[in-house]
Order: sequence, then structure tokens, then C-alpha cells
Amino acid sequence: MSAIKNITKRFSEMDGHFREVLTGASVAFVLRILGAAAAFALNVIIGRLLGAEGAGLYFLALSVALIGSILAQLGLASTLLRFIAAGAAKNDWGQIKGVFFQGVKLSAAASLGIAIIIAATAPWSAEYIFGKPALTTPLRYMSLAVITFSMMTLLAESLKGLKQIGRSMLVTGVIYPVVALVLIWPLATLAGPAGASLAYVIGTGVAALIGAYWWQAETRNHGPAQPIPAPELWQSARPLLVMNLILRGIIPLAPLFLVGVWSSAEDAGIYGAAARLALLASFFLAAVNSAIAPKFAELYTKGDMATLARVTRRFAVGITLATSPLFLVLFFAGDWVMSLFGPDFTRGGSTLAILAVGQLVNSMFGSSVFLLMMSGYEKDIRTSSLIAVAVLALLLVTLVPLYGLIGAAISASAAYSILTLWSAFMVGKRLNIQLLPFTAWKTPNQ
Repeated sequence: MSAIKNITKRFSEMDGHFREVLTGASVAFVLRILGAAAAFALNVIIGRLLGAEGAGLYFLALSVALIGSILAQLGLASTLLRFIAAGAAKNDWGQIKGVFFQGVKLSAAASLGIAIIIAATAPWSAEYIFGKPALTTPLRYMSLAVITFSMMTLLAESLKGLKQIGRSMLVTGVIYPVVALVLIWPLATLAGPAGASLAYVIGTGVAALIGAYWWQAETRNHGPAQPIPAPELWQSARPLLVMNLILRGIIPLAPLFLVGVWSSAEDAGIYGAAARLALLASFFLAAVNSAIAPKFAELYTKGDMATLARVTRRFAVGITLATSPLFLVLFFAGDWVMSLFGPDFTRGGSTLAILAVGQLVNSMFGSSVFLLMMSGYEKDIRTSSLIAVAVLALLLVTLVPLYGLIGAAISASAAYSILTLWSAFMVGKRLNIQLLPFTAWKTPNQ
């Protein structure tokens, strides 16, 4: 009982901002566990039902759709989060609703156009880019995910801006893998990779519809939307489009894409499974960022830089400590972890270990990207993203033809590391915030 009282006392003594982020991060953490478990089970079932070759076709179709979705979002997901969080801090519902409707309208139009292009060119892409005609049908089905994934993401980020962390996490991390998990067995059994693609589309579509219902529930009793000029949103979204395309599209998906082009569908399946497992190393970062991003926007808007620095440093250290045990499992037991997907995947253990290194660095410094984003330094994120993608391109064309999966993993890990380290450096330069005790690029005044 005394231990419980001590924990309760220490929690009550925390400053309000830290306690709020910790509470939100705890909710996000629990939901991340549920979502990660469902996503892991989904990928394992895909691997076992389809084998490495079939899984490779599925992951290749998914990579094309995700890149299309990132383009279709126009950088607006992070922009909506920033503007809505800032509007919520001022209780400005006209701005909140105006930004949301303008952003969703623009992205929906772009999503529809890109989905049509992917579906129409699927036979040509499958034959002449990937050299895998069997990819045509999965690619056509997965083209619909450009629309469903884009809407799901925008709605989740908008809910996050209102500090609806639990609902945001359910939309983007739990609902779609659970729905897809329910559907994957019958659909993949009946239609192979195309059925698995359809399960993903339905899962993200259901998540988007539920997110839309929750957004309406949160905003219906407030005033009308204040029209927001598209150029005003675009000024913030433009550099973020570059960042999102690189961070969420090119760096994670280009290695898979090129493995699919230059190697076999089996290798693509192994790399896709390893890349998704490696994301577990940034599990805690994703949970904390879900809660801390709107807090960054709020504190920066209020000019409370001392609290902003304190909250940032505390959670950076906590994320690093929490991530380390999981990283050790992925690094030293990679062969065993990959074997859960089936015997065809066991040789991807070294690939998983290398990818986990990049995700560890990302976990240590990854909050710096969100901190710059929520503080209005989108151009610095764009610069770090361009540096990272230049390194990635050079390494991919050099290493993948020579070393295959290992070369792709080295390229991706190096790119992640460069992007997050450069972003952390810019946080020190722009905001005078030292992220970890040993990153003394600039000594903070706080």
C-alpha cells in the first residue's frame, strides 16, 4: 500500500503539462499494444497463408498504395494537427472546423485522382516496372487504399489535435488491423494476395468511417467553420509534403520497391516482413508522439519554452530506456523472430537486426521531427528529409544490386539515422533544446 501511495503522490506532484502528456501517452501505449498485436498477427497470417512470394506481391501493392496516399495527403495531416491543436489552445472552433474541412476536401480530390491512375496503370506497372504480371490484380484492389488510408490518417490526426488521443489511436492503429484480421483468412484463402489487399482496404475504410463519426460528435455543438484560404494551408503543408513523402514513403518503402524490381517477390516478402517488425523498436516513440505533438504546439503557441524543453528532454530519455530491451530482442534474436512468419522468412534475421538499429536511433531522437513541425520549422524538416533521401538513393543503387536484402536494410537504417540526428541538431539550433544528456550541440538556457 505504501508503494501505491508513493506512486500516487509523485504523480500528483508532477507539473500539469508533463502529467497530461504522460496520461495521454499511457492511453496511446495501451492502444498501441493492442494495435501492434493485431498488426503483428495480421502480418504473420499473411506470411503463412501466402508464403514469401505471395506476401511479396501484397507488400509491393501496399507500398505503391501508401506512396500514393502520402502524395494524396498533400502534407495536410501534420498541418491539420498543428492548426487544430493551436486552435484548440485558443478555443477557436471556427479555425478548427475551417482547417479540417478545407484539408479533407483537398486531400479527397487528390486521393481519388491518384487511385484512378494506379488502378488504370496496374497492368503496365506490374509487367514493365516490377516484372511480375501477377501483381496486377492486387495492385488494382489496393489502389482503393489510397482513398481509405488518406481519410483515416487525416481524421486520426485531426482528433489528435483535439487531444482525443484514445480515439485517434483507435482509428489509426487498432480498428483497421482488427477488421483486416477478421477478414484476412477468408479473403486471402479465396483470392490470395488480392484478397489480402481487399482486407486492408476494408479495414482502413471502416476506421475512416468511425473516425468521421467521432469528429462529428466532437464538433457538432460548436460554431460554424471559418473559411481558411487554401494558400494559407499550403504554405505549411508544402514542406511537410516533402517530409512525409520521404519519411513515411521513400525511406521505408523505396528499399522494398527496389528489392521487388531487382530481386524476387520472395525477397520482397522477406524485406516487407522484416521492415514491419523493425517498427516495433519505435513502438514507444509512436505512443508518446501521439500525445506529445499537440502539447508541443500548445506550449510553443503560448511561448512557454522552459516547459517545452523540460517535457521534451524527459520523454526523450524515457523513450530511449523503454526501447532498449525490445531492440535487443530484435537485434540478437532476429532469425527466431522472423521464423514466426514461416520457414521461408528465417533468412531475414540479419535484415531485421540492421533495420532495428535505424529504428533505435529514430526512437532516441524521433520526437525532434514533431517538435520542429509543431514549432513552425517545417523547412528544417524538409532539409533533413532531402539530405536523408539523397544518402538513401546513393546507398540503394550501390548496395542493393550487390547485397540484396542486407544492402536495402543498411540503406534504410542510414537514412533514418541521418534524418533524425539532423532534426535533433536543428532543434538545438532553433529552439535551444538539448534532447538527451549527451547531445550537447547547444547548451540550453532553461
